[in-house]
Amino acid sequence: MFIALKLFFDAIVIVFSYITAYSIKFHQGISGFFDFPWDIYGKYVLWIVLIYLLCFNFSGMYRERKGILIEIDEFLGTVFSVLVSWVIVIVLTFIKGEYMYARPVIIISLPVSALLLAFVRQVVFRVELFARAKGYAGRKSVIIGSGKYAESVAEKIKKHPSYGVFFAGFVGSKGKENLGELDDLEGIIDRNGINVVYVADPELSRDDLARLADICDGKGVALGTLPDIFQILTTSPTVEDIEGVPVVHLKKIQLSPFNRFLKRTFDILLALFGIMIFSVPMLLIALLIKLTSPGPVIYVQRRVGKGGKFFRLYKFRTMVHKAEKGMGAVLATADDPRKTLFGRILRSTNLDELPQLFNILKGDMSFVGPRPERPVFVSRFKTDIPKYMDRHKINVGLGGWAQMQDGGYDMPAEEKLKYDLYYMENWSLLLDIKILLKCVEIAFTRKRIN
Repeated sequence: MFIALKLFFDAIVIVFSYITAYSIKFHQGISGFFDFPWDIYGKYVLWIVLIYLLCFNFSGMYRERKGILIEIDEFLGTVFSVLVSWVIVIVLTFIKGEYMYARPVIIISLPVSALLLAFVRQVVFRVELFARAKGYAGRKSVIIGSGKYAESVAEKIKKHPSYGVFFAGFVGSKGKENLGELDDLEGIIDRNGINVVYVADPELSRDDLARLADICDGKGVALGTLPDIFQILTTSPTVEDIEGVPVVHLKKIQLSPFNRFLKRTFDILLALFGIMIFSVPMLLIALLIKLTSPGPVIYVQRRVGKGGKFFRLYKFRTMVHKAEKGMGAVLATADDPRKTLFGRILRSTNLDELPQLFNILKGDMSFVGPRPERPVFVSRFKTDIPKYMDRHKINVGLGGWAQMQDGGYDMPAEEKLKYDLYYMENWSLLLDIKILLKCVEIAFTRKRIN
């Protein structure tokens, strides 16, 4: 249904964009919408709509989007598809001489169509997410099991309707969302119209799983297991088939020497640009810190970076001077009483992180990567959490994939590690750009990104 809606609105918006471009070109104003010369431009518009829709289709704009950064994916995909479509149309005006008269209108249409399509698609996308969250146009699921793991999976399903999965309840749990016992699974599936069954109970035997598979096969229901064997070792194992024998491979970090060079070049250029843009705001912030509380403007702290090496991290001071005197190293909390009044504003808007642009320029940090921790916490985590030091195989970052998740600020270290490893295994420059755009959105909505 939503694919049809997107096709319909895309076609309407493309036509509207070209009529708007025509009105701008010939200074027609509102009257241009009523006096549009369909006899002259009608066939051009028809071909243009067809080209746009085909480009949108080949760019995957009519597929279901899933994940955390889907709003940014949708926006970037729209802009890219519009740009490709526009280039194709412009090229055609040179190939077909008769279309040259429409070229000025086509040129003006680029920003108009990009803005209108991006806006309308975001509206349709939000409606689609709302519908999925309410159980429409999605698969109903149940989770077999109880405990923290099963509950965390249920919470992720509820918070991310973009995956097209609606949580109906638990099976074999003692909570209020329990739909019944495991012995009544067939009845639960029938009564609730279940499409997917997830198993999150490590106590189930192979025989139990085989019986569940038979039940789900008979009902035409998908069965998925949620094992935790690779939760720390890797986030996305791949499977190779060797003469019918499945072999599981752990994914490697994607940062080859060339990728590291590309990421570092991007960091240097963006850091220089950021320092130029924020130089005046940083001077004003420094002045306000000095005027509102005694102590230094910049707070310097030793953190652990790439390869486990220490570096000096710079931040605008947001707490009272010598806040840790007599307390030692303590993780900051959202309502930490040590924060100054102006410091609360800086932390809520993430402006206290601006001096880290110089850390990035020096090479201590990257814009995107695992967040740097203090040595005392790293010493504790590397002892308690397997493979914790793997996160230090790349530069630490100003923002990270873990901070894009719900509860990023208060997320346990074990959970953050899973997201850090996922980022390292799936790195791309486009992923960095998406995370940075999400960071900007979080900063403007005054959400803390750890």
